[in-house]
Amino acid sequence: MSEVRKPRVAAEVALSLLEALRSVDSPGEILEDEVVARTIPRRLGLSEVVGRQIELYRDYVRQGRKLSDEELAEFTRLVKKRPDAGKVFFEMGVRLAEEQMPGRKWWLPRVFRFRMVRRATQRTLSKLFGQRVGGFVSGTFSLEVSASPLVQLDPSGDACGLVTGFCQRAVRKGVGGYLSVVKLSCETLGDRVCKWSLKE
Repeated sequence: MSEVRKPRVAAEVALSLLEALRSVDSPGEILEDEVVARTIPRRLGLSEVVGRQIELYRDYVRQGRKLSDEELAEFTRLVKKRPDAGKVFFEMGVRLAEEQMPGRKWWLPRVFRFRMVRRATQRTLSKLFGQRVGGFVSGTFSLEVSASPLVQLDPSGDACGLVTGFCQRAVRKGVGGYLSVVKLSCETLGDRVCKWSLKE
């Protein structure tokens, strides 16, 4: 008999996914020959169903509600079969970091700003997912995750874009500049760990 875990994933995770869907599916512009009545309804992020879910999960966030791992898996299924799944998960991570991570302390030396971002990143990811999500190894910003909960949700590896987006927004917000974070290895490709590092 499998162990039943109590809900542990913050409702913010599901809300950020829904909002990322809506953002990615929103047209930047309407093409001259585009028949909006036909094209827009096909975009899941702009559907009334997603709109209602966004309002519901905003209420859940205010209430401090938690989701089970199974509920989170249902949300990822909305995205992972899309050809632009990686883009949606990346946007989701950006949104989470924007809401959850502290801003930069300009008076601190850059090395201390990175230290603060590393600590806040590990603490925030653990809080959002209700479990420890990797740890930092030597280097300016180098995060390693083994037995990643995201790989378990999405064996294709697209969901790892969430961490890429989160980390990139976290360092830009907390350190400053147009820093980039890249994924260097992935468990889905047979690597020992999923690893993200600052692109220098």
